[in-house]
Amino acid sequence: MIRTRTTRALTGVVLVGSLGLGGCAASEDDGPAGGKSGGGEVVVGASLELSGPTQSIGTAYKKALELQVASINAHGGVLDGRKLKLIVKDNQTKPAQNITNVNDLINNEHVAAVVTGGCSACTVPVTSIAEKRHVPLISLASATAITKPVAERQYTFKISPNPAQDADVLLAALRKKGVKSIGLLNVDNPYGQEGRAAVNAAARKAGIEVAATQQFGQEDKDMSVQAKRLVAARPDAVVVWAVMPAAGIIAKNLRDAGYDGGVYLDAGAGAELFVEGAQGAAEGVHMVFPRVLAIGDDTSGDETVRAQKDWVERYTAKYGNYSGFASFGADAALMLRDALGRAKGTDGPKLRDALETLAFDGVSGPIRNTPEEHSGLQPEALGVLVVRDGDWHLAG
Repeated sequence: MIRTRTTRALTGVVLVGSLGLGGCAASEDDGPAGGKSGGGEVVVGASLELSGPTQSIGTAYKKALELQVASINAHGGVLDGRKLKLIVKDNQTKPAQNITNVNDLINNEHVAAVVTGGCSACTVPVTSIAEKRHVPLISLASATAITKPVAERQYTFKISPNPAQDADVLLAALRKKGVKSIGLLNVDNPYGQEGRAAVNAAARKAGIEVAATQQFGQEDKDMSVQAKRLVAARPDAVVVWAVMPAAGIIAKNLRDAGYDGGVYLDAGAGAELFVEGAQGAAEGVHMVFPRVLAIGDDTSGDETVRAQKDWVERYTAKYGNYSGFASFGADAALMLRDALGRAKGTDGPKLRDALETLAFDGVSGPIRNTPEEHSGLQPEALGVLVVRDGDWHLAG
């Protein structure tokens, strides 16, 4: 169960509107990118991976953003009744296209803020655009370089956990299980490289040997060679730092190579997408992820848990199945709603200031932004999950 110290209850955040933030008076000092277009609507933009290697994740983000924006509007909107208008563009999982999209959203759509997707390599180059134009940016990607150094990322925030958080939780779980050695397989891009460094550092702290390491390209469709090399090193467990569909392919490659040890994934693996993609090879695989993905295991009457269950039920009713990544998209919309209410307008610097000190219990878990930390998801949001009978559950 997630236990938090918060300035507002999650029920009010997830169910939207119970605290009446939509009723905050609008300011006269909306900035040049104030989101005024569309007959008084507050326009926000999103540049997401709707095609390319990570399109399944980007699609989940889009669905979550659309559902949460619709809920916000149904419960009073923002700034004394103004509606949020969401404009979504496909960045094709390409950094250059993401730059084009963000520039277009700011220059031509006059958005108040921009949400970017899960591609870290796509997001880092656009942080300077947000900085120059004084338009807040909320990233759903995980690389620490997105928000660090904070002095150069004043207008950029993110929701997903930092790689070091993922690695610390994973290696602590492995140490508890008595694991002495691991193999490591990561994608060869900024996200994977940071994960590799984080796992090595966490392994040293935990006293666990990294017996073998392998990498693969972002566009690769088969990692059987790397899997066989890892298996040959005979590690007690294998840590995989990869998004879907690669994570599912690797699970099958390891099974086909005869590996029967533990397989542990970072939070980028794809949640329910991994279970679908890895098929039979998913059973027994572990992953570090926000606990909300296994919220059905929590039978407490905690208000936070009830609200998280409500979100999962609403998303599932709308789209047929739940995506673990949906929580990040939902929280991006809630962050913007709350920040607009605190800023009392869409002026970029004021909106940035509001985001920087925002503290609330989101769908993903407790989020506490500070001037020193623009990646505010707290470690207690994370847990180690395991696939049992084709679904994610909290590991024992």
